[in-house]
Amino acid sequence: MHAAGRSGQVKRIISALLLCSVLLLLIGAANDHRYNDLGTKIQCACGCNQALVKCNHVGCTYSDRMIGELKSTLAQYPNDEDVLNWFRNNYGITIVIAPATHGFEGTIWWVPPVLCFFVLLLVIVLIRHWRKRAELAPVTGVDPSLDAYRARARQETEL
Repeated sequence: MHAAGRSGQVKRIISALLLCSVLLLLIGAANDHRYNDLGTKIQCACGCNQALVKCNHVGCTYSDRMIGELKSTLAQYPNDEDVLNWFRNNYGITIVIAPATHGFEGTIWWVPPVLCFFVLLLVIVLIRHWRKRAELAPVTGVDPSLDAYRARARQETEL
C-alpha cells in the first residue's frame, strides 16, 4: 500500500511539472509574439527601410544593437505603446513605422474612414439631385424639319 501511495505522489509531481513547463512555454510564446509584433512596427535605422526584425542586409551595424534594445525595453515596459515611445524618443518619430494611436497622430487612423463616409454621402446626394433634375426636365417636341431625314433614312435602310 505504501508503494501505491508513492506512485500517486509521483504522478502528481509529474503532472505539476508538466503543467508548469506548459505555462512557461505559453508565457515564452507570448513574449515571442510581442517581440515579433513590435519588431515589425519599428524600422531599422540603417536606412534599408525594412522592419527591424526583418533587416537582413549584410553588414548592418544597427539591427543587432536595436534588437538588443528592443528585448531590454520589452522586459522594462509591460505596455507596447511605452516600448514604441522609447524608440520614438531615442531614434526619432520616424523610426516607428505605424503611427501612434493617440494625440495628433491618432487622427491618421480615423480621418480616412470619415472622409470616405462623407464622399459616399456626397455621391448619393448628387445622384439624387441629378435624377430629380432629369425627371423635372420638360420633354421637347420633335422638330418637324427632321421628318424628311427620318423618312429618307427609313427608305434607305429597308431591305
